[in-house]
Amino acid sequence: MKRIAAITVMWAAAAIPALGCERPTAPTSVPDGKTAGKDEMLAAKKAIDAFKSSVEEYLTCEKSGAKKDAVVAELVKIGNKFNAEVKEFKAKT
Repeated sequence: MKRIAAITVMWAAAAIPALGCERPTAPTSVPDGKTAGKDEMLAAKKAIDAFKSSVEEYLTCEKSGAKKDAVVAELVKIGNKFNAEVKEFKAKT
């Protein structure tokens, strides 16, 4: 009986970190650099930086290589999109 209780406690302790490992949600859009104002671009940068920080935290707790690869690919995609829009924004100013 004590062995079953010990196994149950160990299983629960191992499951708790896994439950707290939620995939972060990427920003839904990136402003158009040709038409966006400075405030819009700065707000997008803050949102992407927050997403990047969340991804870094997620990578420390996620065990699945496929899930890690998918979230990193999403981060790279949105980062590249934002960088392209920053170039457009800088070109108009």
